[in-house]
Amino acid sequence: MRAETIAVSSTTILFCEASESELLARCRTGDLEAFAQLVQRYRDRIFNLALQLLGNRDDAEDVAQETFLQAFEHLSEFRGDAQMLTWLYRIAVNACKMRMRQRKFVEPLPEDFEPAEEIDWGAIEERWLLKRRIDAVLAKLSEPLRLVLVLREMHELSYDEIASVLGIPVGTLRSRLFEARRKFAQIWREMFGDEIR
Repeated sequence: MRAETIAVSSTTILFCEASESELLARCRTGDLEAFAQLVQRYRDRIFNLALQLLGNRDDAEDVAQETFLQAFEHLSEFRGDAQMLTWLYRIAVNACKMRMRQRKFVEPLPEDFEPAEEIDWGAIEERWLLKRRIDAVLAKLSEPLRLVLVLREMHELSYDEIASVLGIPVGTLRSRLFEARRKFAQIWREMFGDEIR
């Protein structure tokens, strides 16, 4: 257990942050507060993954909630062979796949979207434009290619972690990631006519 001391007035308070294994042990005894701490710890990463895969905030919120509900219901099945976050990613990816099959597409940019490159927007606007471009290209990738690219490049998971999340061999992952990067660059050039920055 990691401990931090916090001085308040003349009193020193010892604040302890429970480790993942301690929280899991408490969860298995039905401790809802421990599960709430796990949700707090991982919710942003799960939500961001869903948002990057689905391109829709409402769907991403639904998937994040569904991920944690499934995790709670199946906590007894988590053996601890992988990290908790890897297990949560696996649940979230499967929920995203189901949502994509139901929707059949990721929301693309509006038809009338025109990047105004000659305008000097400043740093914030440039980042927004870059994000919109990345989202537009990701939306055109097939589901398997989009999954590996988002997990590797945006969530920075290792090859072993991604292979575990997707249930594929590392060799398959490497070739799929190579193809995803190649296809991403090709679509980028077709859509925006320049090299990726």
